[in-house]
Amino acid sequence: MKKNTKIDFPIDTQTNQETRDHGNSDLPIGVYHQHMNIYRQGCSPWHWHKEAELYFVLEGAVRVVTTAGEYIIGETEGCFINTNCLHAMYPHECDDVIFQSVVFDPFVISSSISLLFDEKYLYPLLKCKQIPAIAIDSQNPFHSYIYKRISHIIFLHKKQEFGYEMVMRNILSEIWLTLLKMSEENIKKSPRGADMDYERIHIMLSFIHEHYTEELSLETIADAASISVSECCRCFQRCLKQSPFDYLIEYRIRQAAEMLLSTDKIISEICTLVGFNSSSYFSTKFKSIMNMSPKDYRKQK
Repeated sequence: MKKNTKIDFPIDTQTNQETRDHGNSDLPIGVYHQHMNIYRQGCSPWHWHKEAELYFVLEGAVRVVTTAGEYIIGETEGCFINTNCLHAMYPHECDDVIFQSVVFDPFVISSSISLLFDEKYLYPLLKCKQIPAIAIDSQNPFHSYIYKRISHIIFLHKKQEFGYEMVMRNILSEIWLTLLKMSEENIKKSPRGADMDYERIHIMLSFIHEHYTEELSLETIADAASISVSECCRCFQRCLKQSPFDYLIEYRIRQAAEMLLSTDKIISEICTLVGFNSSSYFSTKFKSIMNMSPKDYRKQK
């Protein structure tokens, strides 16, 4: 039997932006049916994309982490991921997750004739960074409706019969209107200044990714976004629900995990290359985050 080939999650490690193209310029809609364990990381690490995403679990369960909280999504349940919003996905109490997703440019459902559609229906949800995701779990009154519509899109994309593009666009319009109705109250309550948080967090994450091998301090991370140390910490807590150093350590460990699989470098050398001064501390943090020692990770993965 042919062994499954693992691939890296397609991400720009400097900016966290996903690098995969979803669909094409004529039809910017990507349709996927896959296993999460196809990725070497065993998960979808913190990333963002300019497209919106509708994600449903077929087998297993996934923990979706966003800047506004996290959700446990079980079988036949799903979530909506807003454009340009940081999120990560991890298998929850299972080794693998089989899922289907539709990733699309929201402007595929806009109008080129009138701004009414964009201003009244698209922008309110697109620009509300306080809604990075919407859980579509079994308690959601629109769960069955959205799940069936996504399944229909998957079917249409597979068959690609005449007119399938138009029908897919119509279905996405119906789903978008449903999501907008679900979010109406949260959009109205969205506080001012939320957009500034997300601009700052993107700047600081890019700085960490570029300089993670160096000895970083809270001051240098905060300076990257021209804010105080206290505001830096508050921004990380508001957006990622963790401290700047917790994120830095986790990012270093993820980079070390990739090196363990893609190079023959000894563990102590990798420890130094990703910015750790202590091998024992590195091993402790690696086991805490990856649930196994660096040696076992290289051997098992």
